[in-house]
Amino acid sequence: MQSLIKLIAKNPNIIRIDNIKEKTLKKKYESSLQYDRVYEIAEEYAQFAKDIPLWRVDYQTIEQNFNFAIKLAQEIKLKVEEIEMLFNEHLPKFFDGGCIGFFISGLYNETIKGSDTLKLNLKAFKVSISGLGFRHPTGKLEVSGDKAYYLGMQMKGGEIKVYGNTGNHIGTEMKGGQITIFGNTRNFVGEKMHGGTILIKGNAMDAIGIKMIGGEIIIEGKVGQWIGAGAKGGKILV
Repeated sequence: MQSLIKLIAKNPNIIRIDNIKEKTLKKKYESSLQYDRVYEIAEEYAQFAKDIPLWRVDYQTIEQNFNFAIKLAQEIKLKVEEIEMLFNEHLPKFFDGGCIGFFISGLYNETIKGSDTLKLNLKAFKVSISGLGFRHPTGKLEVSGDKAYYLGMQMKGGEIKVYGNTGNHIGTEMKGGQITIFGNTRNFVGEKMHGGTILIKGNAMDAIGIKMIGGEIIIEGKVGQWIGAGAKGGKILV
């Protein structure tokens, strides 16, 4: 107690109410700036994408979305928390779903660190989301919900975890890293896969590992037809 009294005597401003108010106001102000910045990015992307059919997945659409995000990220360095806010709160106001996953992947591609975890929630969207984890380089991506398609396409490293079921084309042309799906998946998992590991804790459907060159696919549940069709390498365990 005496130590506390001496500390207050030497620093009388340490518990001033106005200081506490100033800090609170400053924190709220900084938070509002961050919030507005993220919302403006959502608006800018919506303007960019208004003439792009986001239901279509082809290499031109993929690169358009991804490269726009790369250029944007070079101008505005977004934190992991801001990207989460952008995807989980703001983008659902502009989009029902579509290829916005390729855009999100471009935003964090050059800034994510190995120690980072990016948590994205698909439940706010009405339809499927394509392209999350496109060319994922490092760190961890955690996806909740059942609407992920073309997830982990051309993935290079790091880890992707999906807490839910997924659609088609998981790990297409994947080169490294690991994808774990805590649910069921559909068709064309690991198509043209070169490396890395895909672990499916539930069931898979048809055409798993077709034209596969390397890597490993592990399915703990049931599997459909045409497994490993046209494969030149790699390993599929059921």
